[in-house]
Amino acid sequence: MPLVVTEVVRFEALPLEARGSRRVIVRWSDGSVGEALRWYDDEVLVSEGDVLGKTQTELRQLHGRRDRDWLRGD
Repeated sequence: MPLVVTEVVRFEALPLEARGSRRVIVRWSDGSVGEALRWYDDEVLVSEGDVLGKTQTELRQLHGRRDRDWLRGD
């Protein structure tokens, strides 16, 4: 069974040399805590409501859709 985000622990800014400028740290349904998603905040907007209840696959799909929309100018 895939892990699901049960709680957003924090959003973090990343250093300039990192891949991405923001990330979200979450608690997964198995109790573990870790990074769920990383993105560039000038291209993609992510909020707590976007993350809660999602699997890793759903989060990748969300990021892909939003990134594609940004590239298309939608």
